[in-house]
Amino acid sequence: MAGIPTEIIDLVNAKEATKLLVTASSEGQPHAIVCGSIFVTPDGKAGVGEILMKRAAKNLKDTGKAALSISCGPKAYELILKNPARADSGPVFEDMKAKMAQANLPCFAVWTFDVAEIWDEGAGPNAGTKIC
Repeated sequence: MAGIPTEIIDLVNAKEATKLLVTASSEGQPHAIVCGSIFVTPDGKAGVGEILMKRAAKNLKDTGKAALSISCGPKAYELILKNPARADSGPVFEDMKAKMAQANLPCFAVWTFDVAEIWDEGAGPNAGTKIC
């Protein structure tokens, strides 16, 4: 599992950053959604709340293939994910559910993932290079 550098964790936590969850269907069709509930767990896993993500949740159940794209200004990163796990109970779920309730949104579950690879996708000389 790749360790997520602090700079990327800070970007994940930045409200002004654009965050996308990309999944793939069993037919190989990519599906990307803007997803404001992306987070990093204390043990270094990537996570996302299952809020309004019907197709993405189905894709995760069917194929498990997923990536995150996070960008803000010239900085951008792609996190390749593996080993998706869905939880609809427990402290991480309850925390996300409470945050979403403040925004009048439902939270049906939380998905967490190991981070397999991290790529620099920003506008600069390191674009397209694997970080870890």
